[in-house]
Amino acid sequence: MSQSIKFFLKFISFLTVYLTVIFFINNILIVYFNWPGADKFYRAFDSTKSFESFLSILQFLSYLLTFIICIYLSIKISDKNILFVSNQFSEYADYIARSSFWAILFIGIFDVLISFMAAEKILSKFMVDSSLNIFTKPSSRALLFHLPLALIGFIIGYYKKAPSFIWFATLVVFAEASIVITRYVFFYEQAFMGDLVRLWYSAIFLISSAYTLVQEGHVRIDILYVKFKEKTKAISNIAGSILLGIPLCAITIFIGLQGKTSIINAPVLSVEVTQQGVSGMYVKYLLAVFLAIFAITMIFQFASVVLSNTYKILKDKY
Repeated sequence: MSQSIKFFLKFISFLTVYLTVIFFINNILIVYFNWPGADKFYRAFDSTKSFESFLSILQFLSYLLTFIICIYLSIKISDKNILFVSNQFSEYADYIARSSFWAILFIGIFDVLISFMAAEKILSKFMVDSSLNIFTKPSSRALLFHLPLALIGFIIGYYKKAPSFIWFATLVVFAEASIVITRYVFFYEQAFMGDLVRLWYSAIFLISSAYTLVQEGHVRIDILYVKFKEKTKAISNIAGSILLGIPLCAITIFIGLQGKTSIINAPVLSVEVTQQGVSGMYVKYLLAVFLAIFAITMIFQFASVVLSNTYKILKDKY
């Protein structure tokens, strides 16, 4: 493998990961703090918008600096350390995924209990309208309860390294079974019961994708691949990641986080809920968050795949 190809593979991996992080940070600054965006740096020539121009220049420089750092890292990282960096990227994706599962577990349990008490008018018996709004207003429930529970989930995910989605899938089975039992045995059903299944079921499919990629659990057309030699398999994995996997996830992130009205930002910004009223869970906006988590973790993992397979090609040298 030539030096230029090695540099390109390392550079594209670093750039994919760090550019995703910078883009996500800038998205938060634009959507929630009303920063202008990196594409508005031309306003530096407009004296009436000097502060806005300054913020835009900072955002523009963040992308430029990321590009320079990726070039530096691509040159500095030796062939022997490629696998270490690959494992780091994979660990980042794993941390985000397992922490998200903890967060969704806590949010799901809390929200279904609140929705149950609201649907059965239990809350109204103990609270006045002003206090009740904390639980029945979507923005209040998301800010005061969902966000702290998500932070707790990410703290637990930092210390608990084992993947949690195996038993998480079991909870989905129990949640679905409870709907069947309560519907046909007790003739009782509420919208929040179906919402809980959809919440957890969506989390399993979207958030587990990165882990499944590591374990090679995704469906692969094996007509040719199984007959390849190890080096050819590595080349195939690198080409697939760069030409198909990374672009797909990059497009998902770019379109999904493109402004306040985009398909991911808009539901989160408005704390979108279902049309079921108080009988449903206030978690519909989280389904959009799952899409972002899916794309980010998959990009991290595809970058890891590129580096790990590059190492497989080079390892015979050492």
